[in-house]
Parts: sequence; structure tokens; C-alpha cells
Amino acid sequence: MKKIVLVTLGTAVLLGAGSCSKTILDENPQSILTPGFLATPQGVEAGVTGVYSGLRQLYGNDSGFFTTEAGTDLWTNGITSSSGLNDYNTSDLTPVNAGATSFIWSLSYQYINTANGVLKYAPTVQGLSAARIQQLIAETKLLRAQYYFVLVQHFGDVPLMQSFVDVPTKDITRAPQADVYKAIIADLTDAMNTIADKPAQPGRVTRATALHLLAKVYLTRATSSAKDASDYANAAKYAKELIDNQSRYGLGLEADPAKVFEEGNENGKEVIMNAQFNGDATFSRVDGFTFGGENVAGFNFRSRYDLLPNMVRDINNGRPFARHSVTHYLEDSYILRNASGAPQESGKSLRTTDTRYGKWFTTVYRVNAPGNNSGSAKAVIGDTAVWYPGRELSAAELARIANRQPVAYRVIQPSQYTTEYFPTLNKFDSRNRASVNGFSTRPNIVYRLAETYLIAAEAYFYLGDAAQAAKYLNVVRERAAAAGKTTQMDITASQVNIDFILDERARELAGEFTRWYDLKRTGKLLDRVKAYNPPLTRLATGIYGSNAAINIQPYHVLRPIPQTEIDRTSGKITQNPGY
Repeated sequence: MKKIVLVTLGTAVLLGAGSCSKTILDENPQSILTPGFLATPQGVEAGVTGVYSGLRQLYGNDSGFFTTEAGTDLWTNGITSSSGLNDYNTSDLTPVNAGATSFIWSLSYQYINTANGVLKYAPTVQGLSAARIQQLIAETKLLRAQYYFVLVQHFGDVPLMQSFVDVPTKDITRAPQADVYKAIIADLTDAMNTIADKPAQPGRVTRATALHLLAKVYLTRATSSAKDASDYANAAKYAKELIDNQSRYGLGLEADPAKVFEEGNENGKEVIMNAQFNGDATFSRVDGFTFGGENVAGFNFRSRYDLLPNMVRDINNGRPFARHSVTHYLEDSYILRNASGAPQESGKSLRTTDTRYGKWFTTVYRVNAPGNNSGSAKAVIGDTAVWYPGRELSAAELARIANRQPVAYRVIQPSQYTTEYFPTLNKFDSRNRASVNGFSTRPNIVYRLAETYLIAAEAYFYLGDAAQAAKYLNVVRERAAAAGKTTQMDITASQVNIDFILDERARELAGEFTRWYDLKRTGKLLDRVKAYNPPLTRLATGIYGSNAAINIQPYHVLRPIPQTEIDRTSGKITQNPGY
């Protein structure tokens, strides 16, 4: 395992601090990885491991969720916000106080330069087979493309640095998006031609990863200033190639949505790319800084169950950070509707045809501490402590619950959701932690095959083939159907439009580091935030909603360039409009 700690000035941060899981690489500790060391077999292997390690920071800490899920139509304010990203607060979301966005910028360039170092030295390394060097170079190019894809989506024009920087420099400027996308596509195409079909160890990227990412890059470029007339055709081409040949890559959709995020199945057959973690603090912290060994994904969406009657914080339920509260739009998107949009479900049958809500959201908490938080000592461990029914109950239902024996349980209806109390997305739950407040080492899924189908559907829709788009959407929808209700989940070509595709992406990919990108890509960010991110409301039970709908402006489709980067380059790096 390698701890890589070289740094320099400005954007040119050298080699990525941290290391990947032992499932990827297992070597003796090395405190300093110098450029010269990269020219050795051990060094180039360690360098690639360093490139992988950045994924843990992009896809496992608070910043990852604040920059991709907060401030969208799916999530509104939890009890803790970050740098104005939840509600586009112009006093907080600034170049000086960019918070999570500054982190994404600096981290991505840190690992891009690690990749550049590998690509500089790997071709001449002695002691590794030509096939091994080819594989390492392919993996590194794919990962470099991934970091640049993150950057270009957030910031637009960004510095394009494809040579290894081993001395401080301030001579850095932003490159046009067209050049950045061209470089991303070149890296992915090169990688696709030489990379392995299947991972040698869990967590390694493969040809399937390259195909999926190419499809997504083309789909995204198609609505950017760098768009090309062939983008949608290429997005469809690469998504279709992956779908049609999924068995070649050992891939396939899980039969049950619950299986996708089952703990222990993070490297399952649906997974195309993930971020690995480990719990060894020695290789996760350098000089007091954390570098991705701690996975907090499972805590970001968990509400404050520990403050409710007859409940106490435990390992099973996890730490309730309550960063992101579910919107009514997301919760209601799982209600089956007919072609005209009218609900086909009501009452106790609500959200029973589409099983994803019931499997990916925790709506019931069980008594684990009778008498705690003003609860009743008569409460029975394992009995219901709180229920989020997802609908407004009738007076008769509430009366029945109030008279329940041995004790009543707490009911929190949609009109009572607050920044603290709401149904919990449970995709990232980790019950194998060492302690109640311990962090998780579960891998986080970044890309999976279900999204490939959704990418294909979107590409074909824009190509004018709604029938083919509906076929791909129906594959994902049928997998989500309750027993005996598959046909109810099917849609027709006439129902396909970009809003339906976004609705389906919401249902399938909620919380999975995609939503802000999706809304920006489709030009729906402002419209959907204004329509679905609820206005800040003071309820008798607390506060719910945010000021996102009031604050969001057209320029928020890009993030602020960190002021530190502008200052370090004496203004050669310029600021995005509006900030």
C-alpha cells in the first residue's frame, strides 16, 4: 500500500495522497513516492493505485454528495448544508467560500497529475511485461478521463494538463470545453482498445467501464458548447455495444432491485465501476488530513431516528448526519401513473407496483431502547417505533395507532417532514462497522448497468427513436415491478419525453452522484429546482425545504472557480460568469 504525499503550488498538485483497498493492491508501506520511483515496477504499480485512491474522495465523503445531489429536485435541506450548494445561497456559494467545489477542483487535479506521472514513466519501466504495462496505462487513461469529466461538468472550461508537473508552476490557463472533451474521448478510446474485459481485482476499471463512460461523455457533450452532430449517435452506439455484449464483461442486471445495494454485493454483476475503501487510518490520513479511507455515504441521507421515542443510535441504523432530506417530488415519483400522468395507486396500495421505494428507502424504525427520549418503558424491542407512511393518514388510521398496545408508535406524514425527520435512502447503509459512530469501508457504486440502459434510452430519444427508447426504459422498469405487475410498469413510445426520462433516472439512481449532472445536461436544472425543491417552510414540527427555488440563477449551471486558483496563477485562470 502506498502513501503518496508530494505537493506543489496552484493547480499543479503532484501525486495523490492515500491508497486503495487491498483488493486492488497489496504492497509494503512506502512513505514517499518520488518521480524517480515511478520509473520502477513497484513505483508505477503504486502510482496507478494512487490514481484509484482519489475515487474514494470523490465518491465517499460529504463533498461528493453536496456537489452532485444537493440543490436538485430530489433533495432539499437537511440539518447541515455546505457552501450554499443546497440552496444556491449567494453569500455562501462564492469563489472564496467554495467549500466542496474547491475540494473537487483540487482533488481532481491532484490525481490527474498522478496519472500524468504514471503515463510519463510507465512506457519505459523495466521488469514488467508489455501486457502489464499496457493494462496499467489503459486503466490510468480511463481514470484521468473520469477526473476531467467531473471537472468539465462542474466548471466548464478548465486547465487541460496532460504532462507531468514535477516543479511548481503558475503558467496555467483554462482550455475550451471542446479541447477538454476531445482529450477525454481520446483517453477513453485508447483505453477501450487495450484494457481488460474483466477486472483482475474488484475495483479495477475495464473495457465495460470505458464503454459506459464514453456513452455518458457523448451524451453530456451533446448539450454543451462543445457539442458535435454525432454525439447522440455515438452515445447510443457505445451504450448499445455494452448492453448487447454484457455477458462478455460478466455483467447483467440483478433480478431484484434490493440485491443491487445489498451489503457485500458492491462488486456484483451490475457494477461497472466503484470506489474501494479501507479502514486503515495509517494510509487514510497524512499530517492530520483525511484522504478517503472513511466512507460516510450511509450517513448523509439518514434522518434523526435517534431523537425519536424508544430509539437510540445503534450500528444497525447508523449515524444520522441528515444532510439531505427527500423532496415530495422524489417520494411521489414512485407512485404508478397512467399515460396521462394520473395516479393509479392510492391509500395502502401506494408505491406497491414499483418496488424500488420500498426497497431503497427506510420507512420504519424498530424499538431498540424502551423508555428513551420520553418513550414508554412498556415498548417492546423490535416493535415499530416510528413509521413514515408516505401519505397523509385518515383520522381513523391515526386513532387506531394512538390506541395501539402495548404502546403507540410515532407517525410522520409527508406534511410533517423536516430537516431532521424524513424517509431515509438506504442504498449505502453499512452494518459491518466496528462501532456505533465508526465509518464504513463499503465500496460505493459509481456506474452500473441500469444506468447504461437509461443512457441508451436518452440517446435514442434525442435521435428521434422513441420506440427504442421505451424498450430500454422498460427493461429497467420491469426489473422494478412487483410480482405479477410487470405489464403495469411498461410504457409506450408516446410516453417518452425528456421529463419522463429524468423521472426514471430519479427513481433508479436517486443518491448515486448523478442528479445535478442530469439536470444540467438536459437543461432542466432551473425549471426542476423551482418546481420541486420545496420552499422553506416553518412547521409545528420543525423546518422543511430550502430557498433553492428563490436563489437559483442561470449562471448556477457552472460552479465558481476557487479564488485560490485564480490568485495562484495571477489571474491567468479566470472566473465563471456570475460569481
